[in-house]
Amino acid sequence: MSLMEAKYETIYRELNVTPTKQRVELAQLIFSKKQHFTAADLISMADKKKLNISMATIYNTLSLLEDKGMLKTINIDNELKFYDTNLEQHHHLYNTTMSTLTDIDHDRVVFAELPELPKNLQIESTELLIKAKNR
Repeated sequence: MSLMEAKYETIYRELNVTPTKQRVELAQLIFSKKQHFTAADLISMADKKKLNISMATIYNTLSLLEDKGMLKTINIDNELKFYDTNLEQHHHLYNTTMSTLTDIDHDRVVFAELPELPKNLQIESTELLIKAKNR
């Protein structure tokens, strides 16, 4: 077992999740770097690495990691959902022409004014999604 495999097995165990071979292989693809990807991207990555992992296992693992707080999701629209390995507070720029998502540092965006909230609510965080297309 490689050091990386052991690392991901430990992470799964800490989340009270059984670290199956497929889950560990997916974790290696997902968490190898900070990145944005779709489920289709992950399926393609797994295929390129010749990993024998079903689409159902990929979707279930993404859902599990999302539920456990290991992945952030960015819903572009009803048809497109990106997963983000960067869990720090930040914003995003979505290029509609290229279908790419890029991080924007949280400090790079300043809100001049926020809407008034009902008295029983307080702002927990703010996330901005900017959509832009190529000229």
